[in-house]
Amino acid sequence: MDRRPPRLPRALLEFLLPWSYRDEVIGDLQEGYRQRADARGRSAALWYWLQVGRSVPGALRLRYQTRHDYNPAQTMMDTVLRDVRYAFRSLRKAPGFAIVSTVTLALAIGVNSSIFSLVSAVVFADLPMGDTETVAIVRGVNAELDIRQGSVSAADYLDLVERSTSYESLSALTQRQWVVTGGDQPMRAQGLVVNPGLFATWRLPPILGREFAVGEDIDGGAQVAMLSHGFWTDRYSADPGVLGETILLDGREYTIVGVTDPRLEFASFRTAQVLTPLSIDRGTAARNARALFVVGRLLPDVSHERAEEETRAIGAQLEEEYAAENRGWALWSAPAMESLIDEDGNRILLLLQLAVGMVILIACANVANMLLARGSARAREMAVRAALGARRPRLIRQLLTESVIISVASALLGLAVAWSLNEGLIALSAGQEVVFLMAELDGQVLGYTLAISLIAPLLFGLVPALRASGYSASGVLRESRGTDGGRAGRRLRGGLVTAQISLALTLMICATLVTRTVYNISMRPLGFDPDQMATATVALPDADYADAGSIVQFFQEASDELRSVPGITGVAMTNTLPGTAFGALRSAEVEGSESVEGRGAHQIFVHTITPGYFDVLGLDVLSGRDVRTDDTAETDRVAVLSRQVAELMWPGEDPIGRRYRIAGGEDWVQVVGVAENVRSLSETEEHARNVYVPHAQDPRRSMTWVMRTSAAEDEWPAPVRAAIWSVDDGLPIDGMRSMDRALYLANGSNYALTALFAVFAVFAMLMSAVGIYGVMAYTVAQRRNEIGVRLALGAEGWRVWRMVVRQGGALLAGGLIVGLLTSFLFSRLMGSLVYGISATDPATFIGVPLLLGFVAIMANLVPAVRASRLDPAKTLRAD
Repeated sequence: MDRRPPRLPRALLEFLLPWSYRDEVIGDLQEGYRQRADARGRSAALWYWLQVGRSVPGALRLRYQTRHDYNPAQTMMDTVLRDVRYAFRSLRKAPGFAIVSTVTLALAIGVNSSIFSLVSAVVFADLPMGDTETVAIVRGVNAELDIRQGSVSAADYLDLVERSTSYESLSALTQRQWVVTGGDQPMRAQGLVVNPGLFATWRLPPILGREFAVGEDIDGGAQVAMLSHGFWTDRYSADPGVLGETILLDGREYTIVGVTDPRLEFASFRTAQVLTPLSIDRGTAARNARALFVVGRLLPDVSHERAEEETRAIGAQLEEEYAAENRGWALWSAPAMESLIDEDGNRILLLLQLAVGMVILIACANVANMLLARGSARAREMAVRAALGARRPRLIRQLLTESVIISVASALLGLAVAWSLNEGLIALSAGQEVVFLMAELDGQVLGYTLAISLIAPLLFGLVPALRASGYSASGVLRESRGTDGGRAGRRLRGGLVTAQISLALTLMICATLVTRTVYNISMRPLGFDPDQMATATVALPDADYADAGSIVQFFQEASDELRSVPGITGVAMTNTLPGTAFGALRSAEVEGSESVEGRGAHQIFVHTITPGYFDVLGLDVLSGRDVRTDDTAETDRVAVLSRQVAELMWPGEDPIGRRYRIAGGEDWVQVVGVAENVRSLSETEEHARNVYVPHAQDPRRSMTWVMRTSAAEDEWPAPVRAAIWSVDDGLPIDGMRSMDRALYLANGSNYALTALFAVFAVFAMLMSAVGIYGVMAYTVAQRRNEIGVRLALGAEGWRVWRMVVRQGGALLAGGLIVGLLTSFLFSRLMGSLVYGISATDPATFIGVPLLLGFVAIMANLVPAVRASRLDPAKTLRAD
């Protein structure tokens, strides 16, 4: 006979009774109906109808008496509070489950919040300009050098301004360093040199004073400067009276005319402290020196597509008209938001988002499995509550309340994890990666974390709640050991473990590819020995060192002083440290290229050095000679080429004595030597295209000493500083660090990215091991009686062991197969990101599954061994 009471009278009684009496009255009637239905006595349905009929008058009286006291909001609040209190009591009874599930979710939510803060800093950032949708960024592109978002030369910028019809205005800026004097001691200030119209183009007026006026950007014009909001606050205590005061930049007086909006301190501009006008003269503007960041405001009726088409066309015209300087260079424009990050950057962000999505799914699968096991263990409790009249929606809500409490606690702990991870990324990248510095746990990130904490319970709690609330009360109460959910429950738990393993494998393979890429890049031969090398950088102010002779003289005298410092065994200088910077990008024309096919302009990186540079670095000069002290401004211009450039310009020939010149220039440069290659910073080229010229013939104000030293790292800075200040004590000295540290700083972002994916991989592997251990341990616990009987009937322990291992192995095999298929799909995203290996590297696709399989098998062996060692007598007595 059907043991469910008739629906119509039950619904009628539910409608008439006040909410506070429904569970009690309906539960009593339901239990009475079941007893009569089981006894097969008088008609249970007729009895139920009669009882409901007798209850109607009382129900109406109760409703009339309580209707004035009934408050739906208060009722709901009371119910929620009861659910919360009960959930806390339930979790206190199972502290192990509560702690493990909370920590598991906290790690996943923390990683998600941290990565979202990085994505938010790039994708959802508010750009420091008005009407962002009409702003475009113009960049230089060179496919040969794999430069996708390069800078623009001054001459190309002027031509773009003259020829373009799509832009309301075009403005340019570039970065510069200043020596600020007049305080207690000289300091290095980061600066921007900008067009007077930049603030109008960006629609970002200064918060104090005015912007630069037309005419202040020409040589000989007024010496004016603006302060960034942060510099104004730190150095001048946000004093509005700073306007009209002077600041000494490189020894020259500049009048302060304004303070920028704090929103300008954005991305790579966040370090700017002082701004001065950009002066570009048509007669002297260089075409092959690319250093300008160009931003444009579109005309009201112009689309970004039209502006991009016109910009590309102008770039093609300039390449054709100035083939020597612009060979291989194109112009490109895009909306400001899209141009913040290149294609590889977008792939990395997408990969990170997919990775953290896998992390949260793995964690939810793990907690869901624990909830399924706990739900089976609590089957009797749910059955008793159902027998007392609790309806299924009420039980589901109670179980979901426990899941929400776990999730909210995990979110709070996860914010601490996110903050620690962000700080760790900054530390690993040594503060060199702007995106890591921009990432903040702001309101947007907090909202995202809250959303995860509310959605996650549905991911890991809904299915276990549905199953736990759906057990048959009479069936469960007749069981002495509860229920394991039957075949469907075992399949569900096994499916979750299989999903965990497949997601973990995909994540581990991606992490391995990233790690091996960074390793391959870092292990490329440097070409020199960085051990026991020290560096120090000085930039000379214009006012005190106005001519080439004074610049050369200072660096010669300071170098002589450094050679006398105890422990310093070698001293030389360069304007760009090897392995940390590209150098000045130039187009070089080979002499006689007009008559020899294939010897047109070549893209090279020019470095200024002093004699002895190759000896200090331990870099072999393969042929010819090093630069010498007699290579001066009065002698013929000379250069030493790297082996890569020599083979590029004169393949299969001896380059010594040959000549080249910088495109657009007049002076020919004679090759006097060929040096060994140095590692390129580009991931598409193994060796840098370096050309070295004497400092006396190409004097630079900013130079870096490279020194061989036998002194400890904390012993040499003080005497080195004293030696330099003995020549000029008004100069700030930067970059005083070991060469190893300098190389680390140049690659810090890669190391941080590797560490991040390593965290993902370890988390995924551990969660998979925990998942398969938990499922198999629970399976063994539920089958103790069966295993005891097998052992009592003579089954050997190793057969029981094999049975458990085989079940776990089936889950593992399924997860590995699905994971490999998913990994092959993900490898398409990794194609342009890996170096030195393929995105489907066989060693990775074989080794990682073996590692994950080994860890999972070890986790499976623990419950298998326990099952094989059960005592049959004790097991059967316990049952």
